[in-house]
Order: sequence, then C-alpha cells, then structure tokens
Amino acid sequence: MIIFTLVLLALVGGAGYIAFAGRLVVPENHVGVVTRRLGRKDAAFPRVAPGNTKGVQARALAPGLVTWMPPGLYSVEYVESIRIPAGMIGLVTAHEGRPRPRGQALGRYVKECDNFQDGQAFLLNGGEQGRQVATLDGDTSYLINTRLFTVELVPRTYVPRGTVGLVHAKEGRIPPSDRPFGRHVECDHFQDGAAFLDSGGEQGKQLAVLPGGASYDINPWLFKVITVENVDEAEDGLTAEHLKEVAIRIGYTGVVITLDGAQSTAMGRPVEGHSSFRKPWEFLARGGTRGVQEETLKEGSVLALNPWFVRVVPIPTRVMILEWRDKIASESRNFDAELGRIVVTVQGYQLHVDMDQTLRIPESAAPRLVSEFGGTGDSPLGGLYDDPRPVQRFVERVLGSTVAAYFSGMATSGTIDGFLRRYTETRTAFAAKVRAALEEWGVEALQTNLGSVEAADPKLNALLQETANEQLRGQTLQITHSLIRVEEEIDKAKALSEIRHTALDTQAEVGALGRETYALIQLADAMSRMKPPEIVTGAAGDSDLLPLMALRDMLGRLREVKQDNQQLEQGE
Repeated sequence: MIIFTLVLLALVGGAGYIAFAGRLVVPENHVGVVTRRLGRKDAAFPRVAPGNTKGVQARALAPGLVTWMPPGLYSVEYVESIRIPAGMIGLVTAHEGRPRPRGQALGRYVKECDNFQDGQAFLLNGGEQGRQVATLDGDTSYLINTRLFTVELVPRTYVPRGTVGLVHAKEGRIPPSDRPFGRHVECDHFQDGAAFLDSGGEQGKQLAVLPGGASYDINPWLFKVITVENVDEAEDGLTAEHLKEVAIRIGYTGVVITLDGAQSTAMGRPVEGHSSFRKPWEFLARGGTRGVQEETLKEGSVLALNPWFVRVVPIPTRVMILEWRDKIASESRNFDAELGRIVVTVQGYQLHVDMDQTLRIPESAAPRLVSEFGGTGDSPLGGLYDDPRPVQRFVERVLGSTVAAYFSGMATSGTIDGFLRRYTETRTAFAAKVRAALEEWGVEALQTNLGSVEAADPKLNALLQETANEQLRGQTLQITHSLIRVEEEIDKAKALSEIRHTALDTQAEVGALGRETYALIQLADAMSRMKPPEIVTGAAGDSDLLPLMALRDMLGRLREVKQDNQQLEQGE
C-alpha cells in the first residue's frame, strides 16, 4: 500500500512537473518560434515545416495566450514582433517555400497568409521562396516568424510637390521591341505589385506617372521610381527640369508634341479621353499619332505629364510688339531678336527706317508655327520646352522677309526724294501687305507703325531734317489759315443766327399787336430817342413837324386802338 501511494505521488508529481514545464505564455510584443526536436522531417520543406514535423515550425505562437507543449518534444524561442515605423515600408524575404519559376524574381502574392503573419498558410497556399512582391505597410506591428521571413525597412517613395515621379518596371513581361513603353496596368499607382504582375504588366518605362505632393508604398525590388531627389542616377539624360509639372503661363498656349504613337505625316488630330495628355495610354489606344498635335494646352493649366511621352512648347497668344532695331546680347530670347534695324540704300546713301509691328498669335495658329519652324528639338525627352526659336523663326522668315522685300522694292525708285515720297504715300498699302502675309499663317496683324527715316551720312541727315522742318512750317501755316477761315465762318454763322432770332421776335410781336400798332410803338420808341431842336423857327402851321406834336397825334391814335381792342374783347 505504501509503495502504491509513493508511485502514485511520483506519477502525480511528474505529471504536475510536465504540465508546469510545458505551460507557455508568450510575452507582449513578442512571438514564439517553435522547433520540434523529434519526428520525421518534411522533405518538401526542409528548413521550415508547415505541418507538425521535425524542425522549425511555420506556425508561430501569438502573445498573451496560454499554450502547453511537451517540454522534451518542443522548444520555443521568444522573438520581438516586427514594427514598421511611419514613413517606412517592409520588404519581405521568405526563407522557405516553393522555388520560383525561371525568370521570376519575386515570389507571388499569397492572400491567405495575413501579411506574412500566418507562415503555415503561406507555405500551404503556394508561397514561394525569396523576395516577395507584397510589402508591409508602415506605422503597424506584425507577428511574424523571423525564422521563416526576414523584413527589411525602407522609406516610402515621396514625390515632391510640383513634380512627377517616373516609373521603370524591373519585372514583368517583356514588351514588343517596337513599343518603348510597357502596357498600362491599373495597380493603384504601382503600390499593388501583385496586380501589376497578375494583369500582364510589362518591364521598362511606364506611361503613368506619380503625381507630386504624396508618398507611395512602392516595392523598390519591382519598380524603380525616378524623382527630383535621385534624377542624377538616371541614364537617359533626365534632369530635375524634366520632372517639373507643366505649367502654361497666362498669355501663352502649350503646343504638344507626342513622342510615341502611330506614324503620320499630318498634324495630329484631336483624340478624346486622354485628359489633356495625362492618360497617354488612352491617347495611344484611340489611335493618337506621333508628333505635333492640333490640340493645345490652355493658359493657366498645371499638368502632371510624362516627359518620356510628351514635350510641350509654350507659344505666346498675348499681344506682342515687334521692333526693327539694333539688339543687345541680353535680348537674344526676345521674339524679335532677329529683326535688325531696316537699312535701305538709295543713290549710294544708307537710310535707316524705324518700324514696329503689333500682332497676336491665336491658339489655333500655334501648332502650325511649331510644326513648320521647329521646337521639337533633338532630345528624346520631353517636358516643358521653353524655346523662343519657333516664334523667332516665324518672325524672321515670314514677317522680316516681307518687310525687307517691300523696302527693297521702294529703293528702286532711283532717288532719295522719290523714296521719301513713296514712303509717305504708301503706308496704308504697306500695312495691308504685312496683314496679308500674316493672315496666311492665321496670325492677326493689329497695327503697323512706320517711323522716321534717318540717313547714315550726317550731312544728308541734316539736309533731310531741314527739308522736314520746312514741310512742318508749311503745314503749320496751312493749318493756321484753315483755323482763320473756320473762325470767319463761325462769326458769319453767329451773325446770321442773331438776325434770324430778331426776325422771329419781330414776327411774334406783329402777330400779337397787329402791324399798325407795332409800327406806332416802333415810331414812338424812335421819337423818344430824338433830341428836340435847340431853336424853333417857322410859322404856327409847321408845329406838326415837331417831335412833340407828332407824339401827341400818335398817342391819340394809340388810345383809339386801345378802345377798339377793348370793344372787340367785350363783344367776344
């Protein structure tokens, strides 16, 4: 009985020891990596076992849970959980799994493995060895078996505001040799590498760009992203200027030159659906052609465009004033840089002519100017190509040659006097000729101004100046005479107006009083202003010739007229 009791106690004690020794609780922020000491090994997974076979187990123990394992059969190692800080991503390498197919550099995405936290699901669902296409997001902790997976921390990809990021795919299908870009695949701005590969993404340059002012969770094992921060590493001559957003200034239009598309000898017709060339894959899919496009970018536009695909040449649409004069070196980028002072030789003398032309290039005319006068450049790269030469060449070859030909024709007049006379008389015809030359290119001629003529010879110049002064004095005298004649006409008009007013007043009074009454009143007024004679001579019968006598008779007559008028009023 005593022996039985001792054996029982020993068994209970041993069981209690085993139960205590096999009890496991994984600390917080740790995982338990389990290794089985005994049993058979899995030949398919010699390093990490997905099943309960000998070796490191794929399934890890989560923190905070009570687990019991036979202490002699299993050992457990506590390792810290993986923390991905904010602003970083985690790149994962698997040390166990199926071999990757030939030519495939990254392991396929396994959705069931819960961001690599379920190693057993990773292996049993076809997880592959090596670098993984999927990444771990930042600002998150992960319970990862570090014997199965290694995690490397790298910064997120940041594209500075006002710039674009270009993407070069390192993996994927091989594109046809005649296509410079990989086919476009929707993959959340290249953050979903699995979608890129599963949907047939191709290696090489990508059509889509990464807009600036944002950070992206992009796997650098799958994509190389070129930003202004690392553009010096680019091998095709890219610079930080190429990566800037394309901004069209007010008073300009952007002429677009596409660097890919169907071949055509004509200017590219408008294509719908490409959102001002921000979706080049749509442009290409809808038959867009390579070269200068009829569709332009509006003033004030700010666009994230791919400099591998488009070049934009700004052309001024504002009103411009072009001057024919001597230029200095700092004016080499002016649109009239090639317009020197006009020099005409007449009778062996050089005459200098001042001129300026005001014009405007409409949006519709800008593509043709770029197509005919350059701006495409020799570089295979695009971006904003702020080059004044297309307009300079147009101004020089169209406008400049028209003006030069006109003045050369005038110089054939033979004499300086004849040249100056024609110069004065044909200003309107010259402006019409310039307007016609510009209209052939769709350019608006607003105003043509011809200035003075100056001789290179000081003596001839002084003579011309004296002639001009004489002409000015003659014109001034002619104007003065004209003003005098105008003043005389004004005086005549005023006098005639006063006479007409007096006649109208007289007619009104006659109509109101009657002719006889009006005549008596006028007579009375005249006699009231008469002076009586200083000496009265003659007989008593001549008294009716005196003013006072005449006035007495007139007043009597007025009384009779008044009485007649009163009777007429009473009768009415």
